[in-house]
Amino acid sequence: MKEKGNKKKLLSLFLRIALSVLLLIWLFSKVEIKGILEAINKLDPKIWLFAFFMYIATQIISSLRWWILAKALDFPGKFSTYLGYYFVGMFFNLFLPTAVGGDVLKIVFLSKNQGRRLAATYSVLADRLFGLAAMLTIGACAVIYNPFMLPNKFNNLLELSGILTIITLLLFPLLIKLIERFCPQVGEKLSVLIIFWKRPWAVILAFLLSLILQALGMAAVALLGSSMSINVPLPYYFATYPLVAILTLLPISFNGIGVREGGFVYFLGLKSIPTEVSLTLSLLFFSIQVAASLIGGIAYAFGAHNISLIKEDIKK
Repeated sequence: MKEKGNKKKLLSLFLRIALSVLLLIWLFSKVEIKGILEAINKLDPKIWLFAFFMYIATQIISSLRWWILAKALDFPGKFSTYLGYYFVGMFFNLFLPTAVGGDVLKIVFLSKNQGRRLAATYSVLADRLFGLAAMLTIGACAVIYNPFMLPNKFNNLLELSGILTIITLLLFPLLIKLIERFCPQVGEKLSVLIIFWKRPWAVILAFLLSLILQALGMAAVALLGSSMSINVPLPYYFATYPLVAILTLLPISFNGIGVREGGFVYFLGLKSIPTEVSLTLSLLFFSIQVAASLIGGIAYAFGAHNISLIKEDIKK
């Protein structure tokens, strides 16, 4: 049985890599390399560097959000330790099949020597969900501000997602209570999440930080696009970024490669932006993500993942 499971995982990995490769081949077959080089030449290296530091700022804020959520669940340790864990997780995201593969490692780091694997999982899951909630909220606000940027199907999707996000945040404790009543076994495992709502400071801070970091990430893409003379309004990036990001989270490709680029090409294509330019913007933003993740490799080399939360808390 175990051997069959391993074969299925390998097959799944192979199919994801194959899809990413095929998507990239298809996209590059639609463009001329000369056009991509011309688009890159339009970018001021200083703008790329500024966007890089903006992205680094989003990851630092993300690690702060995770630290706050973990503290709400009574995990020990200093922020600097969580920062190291977070960047190491980013590094391994480069090599793992999905864009959230490094989250598994963060769960391991957090629960190490404590035996609280479920609570650690919830802290990482909550970290991701707050990020998604903020992203959808910003996207909904963007299309409400300018409802004519995207086709109605995307406007409706973002607006509905934003509304459902806010309702879920407000009524989450009630939802958990209903699950506990009608699905006791599932509810028992989820009941620990109510702790977040008993500590509203954690929920409010996590959501506010999520709004800030998501806005920074979207602004970094817009900055790159503006430097490349991509003539689309700023709210357009705020509306389409969530849609592309959700696509990359789907477990159908290797780390979202190919799907991300296809998303950029499609949505910028709606504004008549040439494929070469859209593809280049996607690749440049991905290069920023890779460069930032490599910092996690340095943190891993220096043993950031081996720091004990308990020892750090005692020192504190």
